[in-house]
Amino acid sequence: MTKSTDENLPKPQKGHLNQNLVIAIIGAVATLGAAIIPWMLDRAAKAEPTPTAIQATFTVEAPPEATATSTLIPASATPTAEPPTATAAPPTEETGIYNAFLAFDFEGKLTDTSFKSGQPIYVFFNLNDPLGKNIVRVIVSVVDVPGVLVDSQFYNTTNEYKDPNAKLVISQGGLKPGKYKVELYLNNTLDETLEFEVTK
Repeated sequence: MTKSTDENLPKPQKGHLNQNLVIAIIGAVATLGAAIIPWMLDRAAKAEPTPTAIQATFTVEAPPEATATSTLIPASATPTAEPPTATAAPPTEETGIYNAFLAFDFEGKLTDTSFKSGQPIYVFFNLNDPLGKNIVRVIVSVVDVPGVLVDSQFYNTTNEYKDPNAKLVISQGGLKPGKYKVELYLNNTLDETLEFEVTK
């Protein structure tokens, strides 16, 4: 009879933990704890509702506070009501052609209504067309010149002006002595008339 020996049979391995696996599990637990603990603390802090700020805009001044030195009105006295103070409305802007004048220099500093026959004549004016067309016609014609028919035209031009301050030369000189007029039309409507005289 042979003796049975279990020595040759494979034996099941004893359970043991791998050291690397244990370290990995501890690291994972620590990482989860590091992430969860601040989240829970933050959640606990947010549990209490925070008040919402309300912004208010006041357009009327608040009445002044009463002070200890304020005087009381006796019951027999009747308070006087002051009339409201009226504020002046802002001036309305002029429309059409305005501030028109004549000068014999290009800068408009030497204004005059009497010119010598050799002097250039400039007309200056401001323009504010409510229609936005800005079409200005300028006509220089005779009022009283010896030997020349009344209303004879020496200058006639039509232009569109974008700049509200306009100036143009209406004579380079050489007009006969006498009286003349400058008519300024805005969109074919006479808006301003200036008269001048030419001397020898």
